[in-house]
Amino acid sequence: MLNGNIDLKKYFWRNVLAISISEFFWGIGLPVILESTFVPLFLTKVGATNLEIGFTGSIFNVSIAIFPFISAYFSSKLEYKRAINVWLQIIPSLAVMLLGLSYFLFTDLRHVYYIFIFFYSLFSIGLALSSPVWQNYVVKIFAPEDSIKGMSFMMFSQNVAKLLSGFILLIFVSNFGVNLKSAGIVFFASGIMFLVGSFCFFFTKEKGDCVKENHHKSPLSFIMETLKNLLKNKDLILFFLQDIEFTIIFNVVAVFYGKYAVEWGNISYADVSGIFVIFMYIGALTANLILGFTKKYNIKVKYMFIKVSSILSLILLVTSKTPVSFYFVSFLIGFSRSGRFNLYGPVVKKLSQVEDASPYYAMLSFLMLPISVGLPALSGFLLDILKTFAGQSYVFLFGILLFITILTLFSFLKIDFRKFD
Repeated sequence: MLNGNIDLKKYFWRNVLAISISEFFWGIGLPVILESTFVPLFLTKVGATNLEIGFTGSIFNVSIAIFPFISAYFSSKLEYKRAINVWLQIIPSLAVMLLGLSYFLFTDLRHVYYIFIFFYSLFSIGLALSSPVWQNYVVKIFAPEDSIKGMSFMMFSQNVAKLLSGFILLIFVSNFGVNLKSAGIVFFASGIMFLVGSFCFFFTKEKGDCVKENHHKSPLSFIMETLKNLLKNKDLILFFLQDIEFTIIFNVVAVFYGKYAVEWGNISYADVSGIFVIFMYIGALTANLILGFTKKYNIKVKYMFIKVSSILSLILLVTSKTPVSFYFVSFLIGFSRSGRFNLYGPVVKKLSQVEDASPYYAMLSFLMLPISVGLPALSGFLLDILKTFAGQSYVFLFGILLFITILTLFSFLKIDFRKFD
């Protein structure tokens, strides 16, 4: 029986083990469907344009900006969040399984892209619903002083799985190629991994939240109050502005640099699907070790590592297209993304200064909507209209993104990180 007065320190290792096993299974599948070089290559193989590939990223970003409010609102009325956290994760798991199955049932290539869009939309909506509840849950099951350490163990496990997934993808694509049937196998297996990982959360122990204040709020008043409180929080606004860098790396660079490597860097499909992923998660594991477990650096310095890593990756994409430079870019992207995942939840919860930070995770995603939706689509459109410039179109795009990323440093440097001391 769950207890609102439990000592979370007593259950630290139990919770670490449960969420680490869960994220290991999710880590096997994520490089396939979300943090993916495989999806852009697969969609290119079936005839999708750069604009259509960019549109898939926009679907996820629209979902992550809108649907979290629904789950944040209803979960805010619950004293305990474990069950809803599990059931919401089942939705995206089933969507990916059905996507894989559909490619065994439909062989008409004219419908492949639309089938992908349909199930990817369901996956995105499901993940968007689970996202704020999951982010809040994996922070709340630890004592405040243990949250970053607990998250680091979880992300280390996930990144080990992602590294393993890279080797599996490399071997699989090298032997079976990128085609309809092989994609069906990959997607279905990923969905199975997600489903198994979701149930591991039943083994966690949580502390109940105080929810009396939320019982009689309407959804609109709930959203407006969250927005009002967020706009009063200068540091959260500055944190939001600096986080544009993550949108650039996660939603644009990670989507298109694999295509750039294949089309203009003479890198094979197998290498992009496998070796790129391997280097990416070597970078992610490095971030876990440096940013998660060491106490040598404070939060500000740790976040600066992330910013510098993102900037260096874009500089390399603008100045070089050798295999070595692409591998190093993969490492830097992995470092940047994993570092941000490690720190984002605890930082937002600390800056928001509330017990249940789910509404703030949802609101920050919503406010990022114009950028997270616009950038992937505009980037794909830009590449299509500049295709006569060959590889230089990618250089031009990455140059623009580099300039914007550098600008985010100004917001970052104004955040008052002293409250973390």
